[in-house]
Amino acid sequence: MSPLEKLILNSTQFSPSVIPLILSTVWMVKFHFVSSITIDSYASTTHNRNMHNDFIDYVLKDTMNPYGTITYFVEGQMRPNEKFIYPANHQEAMERFFKYYANRQRSIWFVDCLESYIKFEKNLLDIQRDFHRNGFFFFVYTGSEPDRMATIRIIFRRLFQMYVVNANVMMMVNGDAYVYTYHPYTTRKCNSPQPQLLFTFRGIDSDPNYTMTLHVFSSKVENMHGCPLSVMTSTYPPYVFVDKDPYTGKLKALRGIDGSLITLMSAIMNFTIDVKKPPSKEMGKIFPNGTATGIANMLIKQEANITIFGFIYSPERSEKLLPSDSYLTLTFVLAMPLGRPMTPFERLTKPFRYIVWSCFSSSFLFGILFIYYIKFLGRSRLMLFLYGQGNRIPFTNLLSTLFGGAIFRQMPQRNFARYILCIWLLHTFVLRLAYSGELFQILQDGSGKNNLQTLEEIAAQNYTIYTSHVMETVIKFALAHATKRQYDEVNTRDRLLEIISKPDSREKIHPTRRVRILKQPILATPITFYMPRHSYLRSRTSGIILRLVQSGLIQHFVKFNVYATSQENVRTSEYLPLSLNVLIGLYWVCGFLAFVCILIFSLEMLAKKCRILRKIMDFLNL
Repeated sequence: MSPLEKLILNSTQFSPSVIPLILSTVWMVKFHFVSSITIDSYASTTHNRNMHNDFIDYVLKDTMNPYGTITYFVEGQMRPNEKFIYPANHQEAMERFFKYYANRQRSIWFVDCLESYIKFEKNLLDIQRDFHRNGFFFFVYTGSEPDRMATIRIIFRRLFQMYVVNANVMMMVNGDAYVYTYHPYTTRKCNSPQPQLLFTFRGIDSDPNYTMTLHVFSSKVENMHGCPLSVMTSTYPPYVFVDKDPYTGKLKALRGIDGSLITLMSAIMNFTIDVKKPPSKEMGKIFPNGTATGIANMLIKQEANITIFGFIYSPERSEKLLPSDSYLTLTFVLAMPLGRPMTPFERLTKPFRYIVWSCFSSSFLFGILFIYYIKFLGRSRLMLFLYGQGNRIPFTNLLSTLFGGAIFRQMPQRNFARYILCIWLLHTFVLRLAYSGELFQILQDGSGKNNLQTLEEIAAQNYTIYTSHVMETVIKFALAHATKRQYDEVNTRDRLLEIISKPDSREKIHPTRRVRILKQPILATPITFYMPRHSYLRSRTSGIILRLVQSGLIQHFVKFNVYATSQENVRTSEYLPLSLNVLIGLYWVCGFLAFVCILIFSLEMLAKKCRILRKIMDFLNL
């Protein structure tokens, strides 16, 4: 006989008939609830409350040992004792504690009637309490009414309405402890809270070493046996494509990134998809008082099990709804109209960025200064060593090789001069080919524009940025001084895309080919789908999403559905004949060089009459 049996048999408050009930509770605490656990009771009478307290005392005495295997805290002891970064009063500290730390997932409750359970239910629904509806609830029912199964059936029905599926009820039946549970999805019924016998603790009072290998809490959504699951969605490329039979209206397939994900989940979890079309595709707003609009309001009212629209994660939504694990990271970019046409001189300088022009001009200027510095020194041996034997016009050869011409007179004979020449030829060869190839496309591209490149330029040009409510908060941190507005009934996203699109664009499917996309990304954020706040699907779907992401199937869905490239990589305009307006910049450059030639010719003529000017011209004549 175990020590607990002796303790109960020597007690005057309990009869031997309750021994299996107490022993079964002790076994649950020792061998199943190995982590933190909450034990409490709700009773309708003082006698039953005292009996529950004695039950709990016996359970604590047998499970709490000197080795500290299980540690107990009384109610009110597990409270925040930390210092917050921001000042917080007692109520705010309690709210933060309940939100982040005190989600109790395992609990044992002693109840004696339906009214006692309803008291527990009120605390479970209280947002200030710290009980997790997706946790594991074990009820010890001590009621003695004739039709106790009817009470258990009502309890399970109410629990299912609150999305609590991991719930078991234990009570005494014919001298043994029977454990009941419910499976909402079976081969015969769907959404059914009908009680079912899970197992019994038969023989626990006579066997001190009682063991059992059954799972106390099995997954209720491992196999949904083809039951329908309502999914709120509609066609929203590239995330969702809803294919329905045009004659019957029945769903044929869900495609797209999110659609393929839900379809694969339905095959793994064995449920059928029941598509519900929302009145609009907007997620809606959630207000501080708990009310909401749009799809969020429909989910709060539990009108659907899942909604998929390629939603980004939002802390405001997560306060009232339950997001899934992230399965995709989305980069937000800014679409804007094309900039002004490039001027003729901008076309000539467009092939290279400023850093390339700076490096090239500095090296070219250094070569000129070096040539004239050596000549200023007047050392013939140094000139022969650096310029090469017979090279009397190094500056002319510098210009000739820059534009791909030949070297006049004699090639350098010494190794050092040849080495310098090879470096210069390789440098100019690469730059010349790159410049000519890019300039060819820019000159013949009739749609060349000078577009904005950064968010700071957008704000400096006083553009109005239209975005959603969630992204408006993000842009406030990125660009506090920018002009921002939300989408409304007049300025919808589709209408704004039409306004900023090119007027002659024939592309109607991919917006990135119709507008200019800013190269600087705004934000990278996770993509999730949403469920009602305490949905029991979260744990099962999280495991599936993790395996799909690790296997690379999500990226396969993305590559299969998002096959459009941006306008930067797709040529949308035809080559146009070169016109005077395009080449006017080249003519201006040629005219300026002709003016320089006339000026040098005039100086050469004046040098015949002026000795100082003649010396200067002879010095520059290389």
